[in-house]
Amino acid sequence: MGIADQDSLPDNKEVDVALRAYLSIFQGNSQPEECRDLRRIAVEGMRWLDRFSPWLVGSVLSGTANRFSQIELEIVDEDTKRLELFFLNERVAFETRVAPAISALHRTTLNNISIYEILFNEFPIVIWCFPNQATRSARRPCASLNHARARLKDVEALLA
Repeated sequence: MGIADQDSLPDNKEVDVALRAYLSIFQGNSQPEECRDLRRIAVEGMRWLDRFSPWLVGSVLSGTANRFSQIELEIVDEDTKRLELFFLNERVAFETRVAPAISALHRTTLNNISIYEILFNEFPIVIWCFPNQATRSARRPCASLNHARARLKDVEALLA
C-alpha cells in the first residue's frame, strides 16, 4: 500500500505531549518535586565535573523526569582517559560503552561517543563524552525531542 512502518507511529512531539499529559494526571503531585530534586543533584554533579564543562540534557532538563529517571550530562573532551582518570582518582566506579554519533545532514556515522554511567550521591548519571564539537553537534542515537542543553548557570536559574 506504500505506507512505511514509521507512518503509523507517533512522532517525538506527539510522544512528548502524551508524556506530559500522563505525568500531569498520574504523577501531578509528586513528579514536579522529584524533577526539582534531580535538578539539584544535577547541579551538584555539574559542579563536581566543572573541569569538563558539562551540559545538562534529557528529561531532567525538560521537566519530564521522575524518581526513576537518570541525569544525563554531555561533555566534550578529545581524551576520554582524562575523565576515566578523574573517576579513578575520585574513587568512583563507572561503566562505559560506545555509541555512534549520526550526522543529521548526511545520515552517516561520525566519531564514536563514549558513554559513562556512574552513581553520584546514589543517583544514576549518564555522561556522554564527545571527542569534539562537531560530533557533539551531530545527532545522538537516542536524541530527545529538541535536544536542549543547559550549562550550570542555566540549571541553577531553573531552580531559583
